[in-house]
Amino acid sequence: MLDWVNRDGKLLLAVRPLQSFAASYVSIFFAIYLKLLGLPLWQVGLVLTGGLLSSTLFNLIAGFLADKVGRRRVLVFFGLLTAASGLVFSLVSEPVVLVVVSVISTMGYRGGYGVAQMLERVILAQSCPDERRTRLYAVRSTLGSLASAAGSLFTGFLVVLQSWGVSEVGAYRWMFAIFTALNLVVVVLYLFLSEDAEIKQEQVVQVSLSPETKRYVVLFSVLFSMDSFGGAFMTQSLVAFWFFERFGLGMDFIGAIFSASSLLAAVSFMLAARISERIGLINTMVYSHLPASIMMAAIPYAPTMNVSLFLYLGRSLLSQMDVPTRQSYTMAIVKPEERSRVQGLINLPRSLTLAIGPSIAGYIMQFIGLSVPFLVAGGIKAVYDIALWFTFKDIKPPEENE
Repeated sequence: MLDWVNRDGKLLLAVRPLQSFAASYVSIFFAIYLKLLGLPLWQVGLVLTGGLLSSTLFNLIAGFLADKVGRRRVLVFFGLLTAASGLVFSLVSEPVVLVVVSVISTMGYRGGYGVAQMLERVILAQSCPDERRTRLYAVRSTLGSLASAAGSLFTGFLVVLQSWGVSEVGAYRWMFAIFTALNLVVVVLYLFLSEDAEIKQEQVVQVSLSPETKRYVVLFSVLFSMDSFGGAFMTQSLVAFWFFERFGLGMDFIGAIFSASSLLAAVSFMLAARISERIGLINTMVYSHLPASIMMAAIPYAPTMNVSLFLYLGRSLLSQMDVPTRQSYTMAIVKPEERSRVQGLINLPRSLTLAIGPSIAGYIMQFIGLSVPFLVAGGIKAVYDIALWFTFKDIKPPEENE
């Protein structure tokens, strides 16, 4: 099984479920936990923004230095940083300390914009033949989504801990301790990556982006920034807070919602790989993502909770098809030795716009309207979908040219 994936690719496939499980349940209750400690919602938004800004800086540095310092070393360093942040959260409840740690480690955000995510995608691109690349990304995304579903359900363990007599704050601390342990396992797996995960040093010296690649970087940066800005209005932490405030749902029910969402996303990942082989990567991205963007805008304006849940879960089935296809496409149309730098460059503006969103969304939710960010996010993402298709519909990856 997966005999077309090399050893490093299989190691990174093993890493993904651990990361996703841990990040999933923490991101769901993160905003609620900070509010429990006394932070108002607009400050929680600023914390998420600060974390994403630090992630932006780390991405830029890693994009230029990872191939020189060593991808494995960089992965281990950031894996230890994540584990250390979980340890602090499990031992300390002082808001000032936790805010600083959150900003440094991007705690509370379950996205694909961190240094580890970026470098894993680069290594995976050289772990299999070109014609299987999209399928490999789909397998990785599916594993992550299934683990996220389990992690979302695991959020309900907070209720169990409290039924055992653990205080509310103490229950959250136990959850962060488990988060720490899972990320230490990830670090151990990183240590087993081989030299094949690195780029040859002679290629590192010679790397200079071609004019065509520079053009792609600019286009990707503009378009993906638009998409991430829209998505930043509705991070999982803020969506969980919306369900919590709007319908008074408990953490166990909210966890079940996100678990179902992740399971539907897992289905969409594998569908994306198969559909893209028939209609192409760009078409798959746009034809699935545009309806999902419209559904997002409609979620808070549905007449009942059940209809809102139907739209949210329907969006989950469609919106993630562009994840493996986008990852595959951006790796496919540039040279192997350019991939780390390209990922660092296109992640920079994405992360910046992503960082701005949560603080704006938090402010809007508190002072303008709890549901307004859904409409803004859906509108921005719909414009992105249309612009992406017109910009890249005629630029094909190698396997589609063949």
